[in-house]
Amino acid sequence: MVELNRRALIQLSLAGMLTATASPALAATSLKNGIDISWLPNYESAGGKFYTAAGKPTTVFDLMKLSGVRVVRIRVFVNPNYRNGKLSDAIALASRAKDAGLDVCLDLHFSDDWADPGHQQTPAGWSTTNIDVLAGQVQSYVARTLTEFKNRSIPLAYVQLGNEISNGMLWPLGRIDGNNSVQWKNLAKIFNAATSALRQIMPSAKNLLHLDCSGDSNRLRWWLMNASYYWIRDYNIVGLSYYPQWHGGLKSLTETLEVVAWEFEKPVILAETAYPYTWSTFGNDVINPAKSVLPGYALTASGQANYLKKLNTIMKGLSYGNGLGVWWWEGMVPRVLANGQVIWDSGMTNSTLVDETGKALAALAAMKG
Repeated sequence: MVELNRRALIQLSLAGMLTATASPALAATSLKNGIDISWLPNYESAGGKFYTAAGKPTTVFDLMKLSGVRVVRIRVFVNPNYRNGKLSDAIALASRAKDAGLDVCLDLHFSDDWADPGHQQTPAGWSTTNIDVLAGQVQSYVARTLTEFKNRSIPLAYVQLGNEISNGMLWPLGRIDGNNSVQWKNLAKIFNAATSALRQIMPSAKNLLHLDCSGDSNRLRWWLMNASYYWIRDYNIVGLSYYPQWHGGLKSLTETLEVVAWEFEKPVILAETAYPYTWSTFGNDVINPAKSVLPGYALTASGQANYLKKLNTIMKGLSYGNGLGVWWWEGMVPRVLANGQVIWDSGMTNSTLVDETGKALAALAAMKG
């Protein structure tokens, strides 16, 4: 009864505020699981190879297709000063994905470097003092970027307008740190300017709103309520990041996913996740095994596979069929060694879906969903 009352209050508060673009409940027949492949050019340039679980040499796109991967996610920075998030690499990767018959999610960070809950730096040359000028720069940038793909006949199935924007984006003007109405209006102006360009240039692409708070159902509910109140409404899917070391256990994850799927009746994707297959560390690790291990999911190849299978089960069980898929973060890029020396390191070697030699691990097959 408490849950029903809470949902009734939410639905009443949203009444009259949802636009025609709000997504109806969808019945997903199968998951559209995927992998972020943004670092693939670095791995391949360093000499990284790929092999099937049986040890047969293969290409990365053939291996992903064989494993049931349906989506690749590719990040883009505005003006990166090193080889990470370059638009030219993203275009080349998206073209290869198109040829392989895979869908593409373009992840626009709206920064010259990493954008995440603790870093949302405005690109060099963009306004940090005038929200109207900044919104115009965002709209122009999105239009120019998407046109690069459109002119090459590369379709994008999803476009992510900002990366992990729970604390806003394009700081300081687009920062969110509470209920401040000016902050929320600024964020809405930025997000809606980006959305306007997306709808104009690639109207068939799904607008993915990406947040990081997958372990905090109350914060997510608060965020989506404020977003709707301040007219951040024209998005199709909510994407959440989930890493056990930062977001907690599977129970809290499921509760948070249901906030989207049941209370707001929106499709939801785990836009980022990863889980170690080993206790080993390699000196540049993003994922800390000691802080990541979940009860019942050993840090082994089979434990990693069981973790992904469990996420598949959770997503398939969400209300109204609103669980759309699980996307692994940088699953194909372990470190590369030459003569015993590290010549490239993604920082994800303990959590990739291939081992240090590029051979498919058991979890990769679970991508079939």
